[in-house]
Amino acid sequence: MSNKSVVIVGAGIVGFSTAYYLNKQGIEVTILDQTDGNNNCSFGNAGYVSPSHLIPLASPGIISQGIKWMLNSKSPFYIKPKLDLDLMKWGMLFKKASTDKRVKEAIPVLYELTYQSQKLYEELLAEEQIDAGYHKPGLLMICQKQDTLHHEEELVKLAQSFGLEAETLTREETEKLEPNVNYNMAGSVYFGCDAWMTPNVFMKKFEALLVERGVNIQYNTTLKDIKLSNGKVSEFVTNTGAYQADEFVIAAGSWSPLLMKKLKLSMPLQAGKGYSFMIKEPIKMPKLPSILVEGRIATTPMLHGWRIAGTMEMSGINHQINQNRVAGIIEAVKQAIPDYKSFDFSEVEPWAGLRPCTPDGLPYIGRVSGLSNLQVGTGHAMLGWTLGPITGKLLTEQIVGEKASVSSPLLAVERYN
Repeated sequence: MSNKSVVIVGAGIVGFSTAYYLNKQGIEVTILDQTDGNNNCSFGNAGYVSPSHLIPLASPGIISQGIKWMLNSKSPFYIKPKLDLDLMKWGMLFKKASTDKRVKEAIPVLYELTYQSQKLYEELLAEEQIDAGYHKPGLLMICQKQDTLHHEEELVKLAQSFGLEAETLTREETEKLEPNVNYNMAGSVYFGCDAWMTPNVFMKKFEALLVERGVNIQYNTTLKDIKLSNGKVSEFVTNTGAYQADEFVIAAGSWSPLLMKKLKLSMPLQAGKGYSFMIKEPIKMPKLPSILVEGRIATTPMLHGWRIAGTMEMSGINHQINQNRVAGIIEAVKQAIPDYKSFDFSEVEPWAGLRPCTPDGLPYIGRVSGLSNLQVGTGHAMLGWTLGPITGKLLTEQIVGEKASVSSPLLAVERYN
């Protein structure tokens, strides 16, 4: 048992996973979160645990595609036009990272992170007997056009080169695998290596487990100041009081750069707003989750209905629902699944969450140089849910002085300083 103490800011999947692994080492953990803990990004996402997602967000071709999309408020990607120096700097770094060379370097790191994280989820679910509807018969990438399918085949080759289960399917083969949904498609790519669950159910059960084990979770607690002493963080000052500890972790998603600014540290990161909604009674519940590739929409059969999620909107830190974006998601679903053309979507309740996006599509995980007891775990973009456990494990390994499960300079917190 250790007599160390750690304070974590952020009660999402990264903060919870870090607390879980620290607690297993006998370390005293306090989690602080500015919300009431019922609605962060870890609750409304598509619930994928996806080793197949090996290409970082910043990749060749995404810029020209993004510019076409950018001007259409219903498209999968939208940047709200505004003069914002942080956003402009991020955009320049994103462009710089969108090269074949950078992507080739990032892929093995993403593979290690996603593959190990899936194993950690499976160990955790089995060991703690948490039932959150975890299934692993894979994920379908539904392609309406032949050239989209052709492009996705590159991902199949890539996944296979890492030993992951992946194949291209004809329309007929897809229908055999997914008899419940009548897709408008040329064919699909099937990633048998992928899994999914119902994230909000998992989060509530995970939270109950942590509390039962003695983790102290303080909601409605906002970090106001970070006090330093002798090259270390001495305390986190909040609206409810000051918290001292041996080690501190910032895992506050899209809010993390604002907290780093209190230390006069710059960490390029933009909030990419994603939307989702549940259809409680779908026409027929799909057997498998699917990504509707043309519309960049994720659909997931969950414990309480069918979740539809999508879009990437860069409009700063806010949870405002842009109805145009929701309309864009609904249009994409109607196009890909004709049975929903006459479905009444008027009852859906849209949810929005902010994905923390780094310029190069790789997370920031690790220590802050110059401050020997501060670590950061954020910037996972669309892989936040997938990468929660491995991020928590890596931060814990640093704190207890164990060898890192995954080590790469590409994850360095200050790689842009």
